[in-house]
Amino acid sequence: MTAAVDVGTATTRIRTPAGLTVIETPPPDAVPGVLARAAGTGRQVTCVVPDHWRDHGAGLARQELLHATVLPAGPATLIGRFAAVAAHAAARTGPGRYLVCDAGASGTGIGLCEVFGESVRLVDGAFDAGAGGDAFAEAVAPGHRREFASSAARNAERLAAVLATAREKALFRNALALRAGDLEITAGALLEAFEPVGARLAALASRWPSETARVVLTGGFAEFPLVAEMLPDALRLGPHAAVEGAALIADGLFREAPLPDVRLPIHRIQDGLPTEAEIGVPGRPGRFAALNGRDLLLCHRREPALGVPSLMLDDAGTLPVEVDGRPAPCRAGALPPGAYRIGLRAATRGPVVALFPLAPDAEPVPVPLGRPAR
Repeated sequence: MTAAVDVGTATTRIRTPAGLTVIETPPPDAVPGVLARAAGTGRQVTCVVPDHWRDHGAGLARQELLHATVLPAGPATLIGRFAAVAAHAAARTGPGRYLVCDAGASGTGIGLCEVFGESVRLVDGAFDAGAGGDAFAEAVAPGHRREFASSAARNAERLAAVLATAREKALFRNALALRAGDLEITAGALLEAFEPVGARLAALASRWPSETARVVLTGGFAEFPLVAEMLPDALRLGPHAAVEGAALIADGLFREAPLPDVRLPIHRIQDGLPTEAEIGVPGRPGRFAALNGRDLLLCHRREPALGVPSLMLDDAGTLPVEVDGRPAPCRAGALPPGAYRIGLRAATRGPVVALFPLAPDAEPVPVPLGRPAR
């Protein structure tokens, strides 16, 4: 049996056959214990991760850390939030194209997904940290973000009515809308503070024509009335959509579009004779290209350790790779000197070869796959 997990900024959601568990997000070292109590140990764990993690080194490092953190409870599979939400939407309304608006505390992401049969594919996506619930809360209630979010959730119905009245009648802009700690926040202050956030949300949503896809709204910040009003025709799935979709993927009802088959063609001398081999590049966190049971390192502008299997960039600064059997060199000439483990990872605009430095505290480097030669 599997477990699906969505570790958010403020709230963690765990879906198991026994039901949905929602808790305040624990410290990282407490996550395995929480999972063990909710789902037992030794089972596969499907974790939802923000898609923008996949586009930069710090995000790749966070994925590896999440995988290592969850591992005591069970081996982890990481899937993107957009694909998880699209799977949940498709289970309700059928296959097609979905424009997922995921408005959360740390920011808002927009992702265009295609669902055909069991396959869910992210076509493109974008993320804006300035369009999230924390940024908005900090603007209206500095130092009281959590109190603001909690008060807004508890008083959502009244808040919506106050804001609607204040928009129609200027006199009501001075009406008390919320309390956050010792702060009293008026409807006018909320409306004014939301204007730049709303503009950023509109800019994200305008990247793709909504006429070609069903708009889906999810995330904790999506429950705030002014956010929901920006997408009045959206299918509203609530804050649990990502973990519910992850559970569907964990159960095999849907699957993310598979990564390509990426291999490293290598040439070496073995027993005094030239030999050739193709080394597969794994696409799962915690796994890297290996030769004879040892990590195959890319050594850039430094000598490899004696006896350690290693590669070098060619004279053009590229890493020779094959994608689905065709050459597609990865251009990495700007790579800082060092030794790197090599993995394949998903990214918003297509898979990347991710280079993981052996140096402590150095961020991984994502290198886009080149277009395969015909």
